[in-house]
Amino acid sequence: MVESTAKLKIEDLKISYGDKQVVHGISFEIPRNEIFGVIGPAQSGKTSMLKVINRTIDFTANAHVSGNVKIDGEDVFKVKDVYGYRRRIGMVAPLPVGLPLTIYDNVAFAPRSFGLTDKDQLDALVQRCLEQAALWDEVKDRLGSLGTKLSGGQQQRLTIARALSHQPEVLCLDEFSIAIDPVTTMKIEDVLKELSSEMTIILVTNLVQQARRLAKNTMFLLNGELIEEGATDHIFSGKASNPKTNEFVSGAFG
Repeated sequence: MVESTAKLKIEDLKISYGDKQVVHGISFEIPRNEIFGVIGPAQSGKTSMLKVINRTIDFTANAHVSGNVKIDGEDVFKVKDVYGYRRRIGMVAPLPVGLPLTIYDNVAFAPRSFGLTDKDQLDALVQRCLEQAALWDEVKDRLGSLGTKLSGGQQQRLTIARALSHQPEVLCLDEFSIAIDPVTTMKIEDVLKELSSEMTIILVTNLVQQARRLAKNTMFLLNGELIEEGATDHIFSGKASNPKTNEFVSGAFG
């Protein structure tokens, strides 16, 4: 495949924590400006894979990573400015991680740290990110309130808005909807479809039907092995190449 067609290219990725290997030599590509689904039961290596992609695996002392991970053809483990690289990769964890700041400052924190000081520009950015996270209408009259005082679902949406404030090239969503009600989840899904024209989105989800709704291509991981990867329609057709894939998407296990 021509290198430029892939935003991310992973070859023979292996991840271990101490003596325990959790990802076993997986290889795949993620096209640019696409929602790429990642499904699989717990302990399949999904979160570890995301941590490698955004280089937060660096903070785990006993982690060992081998293989090649490239973004736009560049080896992510050879980038000189790691902090700058992480700004290119937005990350949303399963449960909200709020900063002890106002709602406004939660979203404005990263842009300010990058040097954005113009109030009008910050105001517009905060509003846009909160709208994209389906939160604006609920908080627009109390932006000066502490973000940690919001409900769990609202805090998760605030986390999404904060990730979007980086204007990332790649947005990693690790089971983002676990703390959000179904109606709000659907609103955010609609936003993700629009955002995919601006960025590459990696959607790790424990809701297999969410991957079916959103992802153009989907990867199925099981016990750190890449069982199958391909067009989402094929993965969910009941006629996938590997019987384990058919069993998982049908709910036979997981």
